[in-house]
Amino acid sequence: MILLAHVTRASTDSRPHSAPRPWMPSPTTTLTAAARLSPLARAARRTSTPSPRACVRLTAVLARPRRDPQPLTVMAAARKTSSTTRRARGARGKTSAANDEAARYGLAGAEKGTTLTWLPTFLTLARVVAVPALAGVYYSDIPHAAVIAGVMFMLAAFTDWLDGYLARKLKASSAFGAFLDPVADKLMVAASLCLLCTRAPAGVAPWAVALPSIVIIGREITMSALREWCAAKGGEAHAAVKVNNLGKYKTATQMVALTVLLLVRDGSSWFANGAYNDALVNGGVYCLWVSAALALVSLWVYMSGVIGIMMASD
Repeated sequence: MILLAHVTRASTDSRPHSAPRPWMPSPTTTLTAAARLSPLARAARRTSTPSPRACVRLTAVLARPRRDPQPLTVMAAARKTSSTTRRARGARGKTSAANDEAARYGLAGAEKGTTLTWLPTFLTLARVVAVPALAGVYYSDIPHAAVIAGVMFMLAAFTDWLDGYLARKLKASSAFGAFLDPVADKLMVAASLCLLCTRAPAGVAPWAVALPSIVIIGREITMSALREWCAAKGGEAHAAVKVNNLGKYKTATQMVALTVLLLVRDGSSWFANGAYNDALVNGGVYCLWVSAALALVSLWVYMSGVIGIMMASD
C-alpha cells in the first residue's frame, strides 16, 4: 500500500491540476501486475520508500496495455500446420510421380506379400514366346492358318493391356518387367509387319504394305535410340520423350491394321461368307497407312522437343 501511495502521489504531483487524471489500474490489478515485475517489484518491496524514479517507471509500466500472446501462438500453430500440410502434399506428389516414372509396366513400391505379383511378367514373357509361334503358324499349311495367326496377334495385343492393368491392380513392379514390356511389343509388331510384307493379303500390292512397314519400324528404331540418349542425358531431355497422345493413337491404329490384315490374308470367307472382304482388306491397308503417318508426326513432336537440347550440348 505504501508503494501504491507513492505511485499515486508521484503521478499526481508531476502533472498540472488542469490536466486530466491519467488512467490508473484498480488495486487488485496493480498488485497482481506489480508482482509480475520481477526485478522492479522485488526492489520496491525491499524498500518502504521507493525513489521517485522507480515510481515513475512503475507507473509507466502499469499504464502500458498488456499484449495477449494467445493470438500469436494460434497464428504460429496455424502456420506450422499449413507448412506440414504442404510438405505432406509435396511428398505425396513426388511419390506419385516416382511411381509413374519407375515402371511404364506397373506401379513401383509394391506391397510385400501381395499374391500373383508374377502374373504381369509372365504375360509379358508369353508375348515374347508367341513371336516365333506366330511366324510358324503364319507359314504353316494347317487349315485357317491366317485366322489363327490373327487371333494370336489379338491375344498378344490384349495381354499388352492386361499386364499393365494387373501390375497396377496388384501393385506389382519389376525392373525386368519394365524392361521387357516395350521389347515384347516391338518384337510382336515388327514380326507381324515382316510376315505381311512376305505374304500380303490377296489383292494388295506388296509396296502398299512394305512402305508403311518401313516407316513404322524405322520410327521404332529411332525412338529407341532417342529414349536411350534422353535417359542418359536426364532432366529436361528425359521429360521431353514421355508418351503423348499421338503415340497412343498410332499404337491403336497399328493394332487394328495388323489384326485385320492377318485375319484376311486368305480371304474372309469365315466372316459373312466373304461379303465384306474388300472392305476389310482396304480398311486394314488404310489403317496401316494412317498408323505410319501418325508415327512420323509423333516422331517429329519428340524430335522437336529434344533437338534443341542436342544442339546446346555440342
